Amino acid sequence: MKRVLLITSLCLLSAGFASDKSKGLNAEQQAAGQIDELKHKIEKDPERDVCIDSADIVRELVEQFNNQMNAGELQPAQHTLDDIGVYADKAREAAKNSHHKLKQAELTLHKSARRLSDIAQSLAVENRQAITLVVNRIEAADDDILNQVFKN
Repeated sequence: MKRVLLITSLCLLSAGFASDKSKGLNAEQQAAGQIDELKHKIEKDPERDVCIDSADIVRELVEQFNNQMNAGELQPAQHTLDDIGVYADKAREAAKNSHHKLKQAELTLHKSARRLSDIAQSLAVENRQAITLVVNRIEAADDDILNQVFKN
């Protein structure tokens, strides 16, 4: 009787680990889907929402970059790093035309720059220069948006 309970509990435990692994893949797929959804949303967005949505994409892309670097996917990580800079610049440009949710966008960019800087510290020295350049782009966008907040 004890053996049957032991075997049953081990089977249930191993099934739980297998489902956790599939959930991890789904989380990565969901994050990629959310990024694509936000990219399509920006194309259709009214001008007032482009800044905050671009900042949200930057936040999501930073996490995607971290996952790609941890998985050793260097080419996709480089592409993601380039996208981070592009969307930070989009947020900066959109802030000049609209003042909708500027403070929220500024905070999101600030946190994203800090997170990316922290990620850079955990990576090899060879990879830090490219990441530092993107962090500087995010911080420049952050500063410009913060100036827009206090300008008005």
